[in-house]
Amino acid sequence: MSDSPTSPSGFGNVTRFVCAGLASRGHQVSILGWQAQGEPTRWRDCTLYPVRFDRFGADVLLTYLYRLRPEILVTLADVWWLTYIANPGIANFMRTANIPWVHYYPVDGDMGDGRLPPSWVHILRTVDLPVAMSKYGRDVTQTNGVVPSYVPHGVDCSVFRPPEDKKAAKRALGYDDRFVVLSDARNQPRKLLPRLLDIFGRFAHDKPDALLHLHCDPSDPAARSPEYTYGLSADIDFLGLSEKVRITEAMSIAKGVSLEALAAIYQAADVHLLTSWGEGFGLPTLQAAACGVVPMASDYTASRELTEGHGESIRVRDFIPDEFGIQRALIDPDDAVSRLDGLYQDRGLLAARSAASARFALDYAWDRVIDEWDRVLRQEMPRAHQHLARPVTTSRVTLVPDAGEGPSTLNRMVRQAVPGMPDGATVTMKVAESKPGEFISELFRDAGRLDRRLTIPVTLPVDGHPEAKGRTTGLTYLAGPRDVDAFLLLLLLFPGLAAWSTVPLDLGYDGDTGTPRRAVVVEGAAGYRRALAQSTLALDLEGTDGLLPELSAELGVPCVRLRTEEGLRLWPELALDKTDPAGAARVARVVLTDQGVAQSACASAKKSLVALHDVPGRRVC
Repeated sequence: MSDSPTSPSGFGNVTRFVCAGLASRGHQVSILGWQAQGEPTRWRDCTLYPVRFDRFGADVLLTYLYRLRPEILVTLADVWWLTYIANPGIANFMRTANIPWVHYYPVDGDMGDGRLPPSWVHILRTVDLPVAMSKYGRDVTQTNGVVPSYVPHGVDCSVFRPPEDKKAAKRALGYDDRFVVLSDARNQPRKLLPRLLDIFGRFAHDKPDALLHLHCDPSDPAARSPEYTYGLSADIDFLGLSEKVRITEAMSIAKGVSLEALAAIYQAADVHLLTSWGEGFGLPTLQAAACGVVPMASDYTASRELTEGHGESIRVRDFIPDEFGIQRALIDPDDAVSRLDGLYQDRGLLAARSAASARFALDYAWDRVIDEWDRVLRQEMPRAHQHLARPVTTSRVTLVPDAGEGPSTLNRMVRQAVPGMPDGATVTMKVAESKPGEFISELFRDAGRLDRRLTIPVTLPVDGHPEAKGRTTGLTYLAGPRDVDAFLLLLLLFPGLAAWSTVPLDLGYDGDTGTPRRAVVVEGAAGYRRALAQSTLALDLEGTDGLLPELSAELGVPCVRLRTEEGLRLWPELALDKTDPAGAARVARVVLTDQGVAQSACASAKKSLVALHDVPGRRVC
């Protein structure tokens, strides 16, 4: 159970190869595919079953288990996605039918020293056989007292392979004599595409033959989410990279491209750069290596094991904790540019790394990976069955009519699995100690710092300011009319921005609806302070708001302002020499895309503000 084998996603790719491979080795494979709709269909000697209403199959899994009676349930998902499998209705049936739960999972970060959130550990302890997809994930899981199996992802080395003629591969895409940097990364927050563009822009500014190929969907729905509102194409234009960046033609996240077409893109590249903050595995990194394309990724999580010794492991500049306390890595742009430049300048080194990368990938050929899955499913099931037989508690559930607000999820699941049971019938359930409610409460507790979610535009933590219960992602203060042009430039890059001011400001017209846009007007000192505390950015291109430098330093809001004595003292990195909307937008873009820079600027401003308090006779707000 995971992404459908026809889905153009990493998980879909794994489902496709693992399920087809196991079927070819004599296993009877049924697939519950999360993107499958309609009726069950045959797919490569497997049967593909659809979901109904719940995207993760919570409303159909028990029915399928009851009808199919599989010997093993294998799921591929993040650790915390499938807590519903511990529901008494499902857990009881799996125990009764002796169906162990094998969970294949990524770990894309830890809390430091290999620690994982307690709720994640609880879930992994509940699974009958956890299977880590990376050595990093295996080691971190063991650090937390759970012993998993390990099976990596694989690559089709008959498709992803070095080209016979590199020049011809480049020529086929119109990349003759170009040094091609490829990034196969979805347009979503974890991949940090603004950071990728910054790094490439610095690397390529004096190299007319440098080219970046982005394999992603610039209109990906993920780029219009509460955590991520980003105009990729607009940002490329804004950075002056339109002549040096190409995006896969007609690429859609819903359809993708064939593996053969994707491999042709890889074969035309020289290096593959992944700037994500953490990877559970990183299939593009492996696919690049298989094509002899030198992989570059962060020196963290699974990326390290897929680049060490043949690619480039990029130093991490900042670790930022998310709402779970997981350390998210921001790679060092200086180190990334330096490593790119080293491969560009030394083509002998590039060729040696290319050959080493292709040799490395052979150990991950799908045939070898499927052999390992076959071994796990045949040899490690006694351990899973032993775990399945752990002590349980008994509870009794009385069925109520399946209408109105009365029925619980458990009632509905029992009725789906055993049709025809009358109202009032009592079912005795043997369930493990862990229940979905426990997992969910633990997850909420572990994710208690929602203000630490990593977003683009960047939303800094509140850090205890009583004026703000939480910041509003993209909320921007405009001190006056001269700030509007800078804001409108930023709005192209981050369509989710919203503006407020203490004076009425027209913001032009909405491009989709044609309706006028205006900044929200906030009145009064208390309202001003409260609104600023909730903001993520402050603009004052004329330096007219005398309170802003100190108040924004106190509240931790990055302040882009004309270079006055006060502003320079507190916000030197964000100060402007002149009232320049484009220059202000460039400075603001940095703090809206790089949380490390934003946090550093705010910490420095706060430190300087504290120092000002120590000046005798000085009045500080």
